[in-house]
Amino acid sequence: MKKELLVATALVSTLGIAGVANAASMSMSGAHKVGVSGKDLDSSTTNSRASDQQSTFSISVSETTDAGMKISTGFDLAEESHTYDPSGLTLTFTDGSKLDLVEAGTATASHVAAVPGAGGEQGVSATTTNNAPTALTMAAASNAVGFEYHTAADAFGVEGLKASVSFASNDVALVTVAAQTASIESTYSVGVTYVTTAGDSTVTVAGGFVNASNNSSATTKENEAIQFGLVAVTGDLTVGVGIASGDYITTPTAGGDAVQVDGEFTSAGVSYVSGDMTFAVGMTSSEGKDEAYGTASSSSADTSDSQSASIAYAVASGVTATIGYTDVDDSDEGAASPNTSGSSWYVGATVSF
Repeated sequence: MKKELLVATALVSTLGIAGVANAASMSMSGAHKVGVSGKDLDSSTTNSRASDQQSTFSISVSETTDAGMKISTGFDLAEESHTYDPSGLTLTFTDGSKLDLVEAGTATASHVAAVPGAGGEQGVSATTTNNAPTALTMAAASNAVGFEYHTAADAFGVEGLKASVSFASNDVALVTVAAQTASIESTYSVGVTYVTTAGDSTVTVAGGFVNASNNSSATTKENEAIQFGLVAVTGDLTVGVGIASGDYITTPTAGGDAVQVDGEFTSAGVSYVSGDMTFAVGMTSSEGKDEAYGTASSSSADTSDSQSASIAYAVASGVTATIGYTDVDDSDEGAASPNTSGSSWYVGATVSF
């Protein structure tokens, strides 16, 4: 009997080890947000309050070959957008460089300066024909069929420098309205980040360029933009600014003309950490001249300006309480847009793992 037990134990151990050897390593992370938000629009719409509950869950899977190359992938589940988002493959080489394959993204989006901004889930949103850009990554459209290559640290022998280049090629429908259609065909992008020290401060300079051609003979613009950002950290204080400028085609609201936009976007912010408290303020300002395909930009610009502030308190490990406030001022074709202008607040907590 004793001999049989020893044989059984050895068998289980062998099978267990074999199972581990045939499986890649896995890690998971996520967060759950619970809070209340409210908004007070400039229009006649009644002020509103609502609960805000969001969950995110991420799985990362990776393994390293005998030659030392790491292969990784994963997926995300997001309750807020009700989406399942699978990742492509990332190959990390022994020199520290990386190659993203399938859903690689754009190099400019990988090198956006982390400009401080207010936290929280507050916001003002409604159906609108305002086409002012909303982020530094304006015009960064691409298809999942492509790649993005990232250099190792200290690229080209320059300490603190990292760079990326990306390419994607396949039709991606951006606009389909009546007889007007446009699809992205090829996307090229580059991005760089440089980190250095200046006295007691750590300074990060980042930026990128993207060009995405489309297959519509009606458009007179392509998706093409450049963005730049600067962030400085001195002790517990962080300040930053970012700017972007370019052209892009976009999907309009139902019933509207397909549009091409000449836009600009600016963001700036400050954050300060004091013990378990983080204070942050931020602002954004953008404008975009939107016209139907093939029409020169001659209209008054759509604009959107916002100011935000927040206080975050680390209650315990992985638990953060947040109070946030945002004020938004929109205009569409030069006229005030009261249904997308106003203020919003948020009170809630995030539990992360």
